[in-house]
Amino acid sequence: MTATNDPMHALDYLTQEAVTLVLFQYHQNQPTLTALLQDMLEKCAEIPLVVLTKIDGVETITNLLRLGVTDVFDLPVSAMSELDVSVNRHVQRSKLFYENVRYRQELELVHRQVNKNLAELQQDQIAGRLIQQRMMPPESCSINGLTMQRYMKSSLYLSGDFIDHIRLDDDRVLFYLADVSGHGASSAFLTVLLKNITNRVARELLAADGQDVVSPAKVVTQINCELLDFDIDKHMTIFMGVMDRNSAHLTYCVGGHLPMPLLSQQGEVEYLQGIGSGLPVGLFEDAEYTDLEQQMAPDFNLLLSSDGIFEVLPCDQLADKEDQLRKIFKRGGSSLDGLIDALKLEQLDEVPDDIALLNMCGTQHA
Repeated sequence: MTATNDPMHALDYLTQEAVTLVLFQYHQNQPTLTALLQDMLEKCAEIPLVVLTKIDGVETITNLLRLGVTDVFDLPVSAMSELDVSVNRHVQRSKLFYENVRYRQELELVHRQVNKNLAELQQDQIAGRLIQQRMMPPESCSINGLTMQRYMKSSLYLSGDFIDHIRLDDDRVLFYLADVSGHGASSAFLTVLLKNITNRVARELLAADGQDVVSPAKVVTQINCELLDFDIDKHMTIFMGVMDRNSAHLTYCVGGHLPMPLLSQQGEVEYLQGIGSGLPVGLFEDAEYTDLEQQMAPDFNLLLSSDGIFEVLPCDQLADKEDQLRKIFKRGGSSLDGLIDALKLEQLDEVPDDIALLNMCGTQHA
């Protein structure tokens, strides 16, 4: 408790210290005290102010309460117990007020820190997205006479879907679409590992096999082994193929991936064979992967997609979704742009799952 007869000291103390209650002895015939009372009420409206004064009538109490005084007691105080009760009650309320102020300040500090951290995280995510996009091939390019187009739409900044193609020689192109389990940064980081493993293993197989066919199954098998060795509690599905332009021959491997690619050629659109021919990659040590083969017509058009495409189709059953996707692709002229327009993908602000599309066209189709 602090007592003072100095008005300036009283005001300074109020503005500098955490005061829980002011007990003010007020004489109405002293203008200085009236001015001090008004200053206190203006500068410290949240602090309870109990006035002790000579009450001449109801008007005295009314005027003081109108100014903002918390409570008024007549001088001399005849009932100390009532004053004690009033003081204790207002002190408790004042302490609660200061606790709330402190709590609010702490929350504001935490809120500012959270916003700062979120802003930094967002910048990191944006940078990560740019890096991930640059790891993938151009959205449209030509390799060995094949037209390659890709399209990505992520549910978050970073995607667990990944597309890549590698020119092996003048005739052959290795290409793949992978869908990593989960979403966000952890799944996106695995795509970095995937690209590194695939490029290295493809080069090693090419050097070892010479002019023989580079086996997608061998590449997928090695990816499976290395993911298990890393023990990162992540797995993926993948479709990988090697297209030989000279022989118009496709060799491909399926690692638990859905949907199967759609093949459009000679006026027909059908899914490639091989569904269920391989397990997801990074789950089982004894997983076996098999090379499948498909002869391609000069006008072929092959569409690879991740299962996120199913989330924007209105059907409930998987078989219905697959059939609808096939029909939409055919109606759109078996083109990537036609499919994107038909599904209005560019008009969707958000998608529930990552969507990845890779379209490969033969020379005559392009």
